[in-house]
Amino acid sequence: MMQKKKTTAVVAILLVVLAAIAGLVAWQGANQKEGKKSDRLTIVASTNVYAELAKTVAGKHADVSAIITKQSVSPEDYEPTNAVAKKVSNADIAFGNGLGYDAWLKKLAKTSKDTQVLYVGEDILNKKSGSNPHLWNDPDNMIQAAQGLADTLSKKDPKHEADYQANAKAYADKLKPVTDKIDELAAKVAGKEVIETEPVYEYMLDALGAKVVGDEFAEAIEEGNDPSPAVLSDIQSKIKNHELAFLVYNTQTTGGTVDKIVKLAKDNNVPIVKVTETSPNNTSYVDWKLSELKQIQNIVVK
Repeated sequence: MMQKKKTTAVVAILLVVLAAIAGLVAWQGANQKEGKKSDRLTIVASTNVYAELAKTVAGKHADVSAIITKQSVSPEDYEPTNAVAKKVSNADIAFGNGLGYDAWLKKLAKTSKDTQVLYVGEDILNKKSGSNPHLWNDPDNMIQAAQGLADTLSKKDPKHEADYQANAKAYADKLKPVTDKIDELAAKVAGKEVIETEPVYEYMLDALGAKVVGDEFAEAIEEGNDPSPAVLSDIQSKIKNHELAFLVYNTQTTGGTVDKIVKLAKDNNVPIVKVTETSPNNTSYVDWKLSELKQIQNIVVK
């Protein structure tokens, strides 16, 4: 009889312990769930340019990082590592340029049902496939991108909507030195003929009101092809006859035909504006664009 009572007591104690463990697990689970709700959002941007924008818009409510941070790495040729794939799949928002420029971002995000891809080109600016992907060269596109990201964040995290909307406006204000410089130069540049060695700066030239000529030449270079003799002859003629206000030279693409055209421009005293397709290391968007616009200022304002 004594043994039976002892066994019953042990069973009772075990049941109490198990119930306590079950309660602790349930409490921890509930706590983790609540903790998840209060966690900061995670935004992974394809490039440092869009990461800079996202940091301003998200402010203290999100962790923001960039996949490509070096000027020497081309987003169009980039091959993600497994670590990058994991980083994107764990993000709340994968924020990129779109229009084929960083197509790998969307492919990586597809591995997660929780990662939202937000492309500036297709999702915010409603650009069609085949459009020039170098969107960041018009600050107005960047301002719209900031607003689009703010709207997306506001839906994901409505309690901080006021902050996101205010931060988007702050980003627009941050770009005012660039937009002011464009307004200042537009009267001097509007209608003037210019050519590019590649169509990377076209949105900025459009914002300035310049008349971009030689499209077939620039597009051939971008695609890695040789321009046709007729197209090349036309460009050479415009340079020799001083029909151009300036030549825009993407210094990240050199060799062959490009070097010959740049040399021809120098020999004929055609001004050259040096630009880069990707942001210089450790340089803000505003400083990057102003450094290019000031070259144009030195040419057209005398």
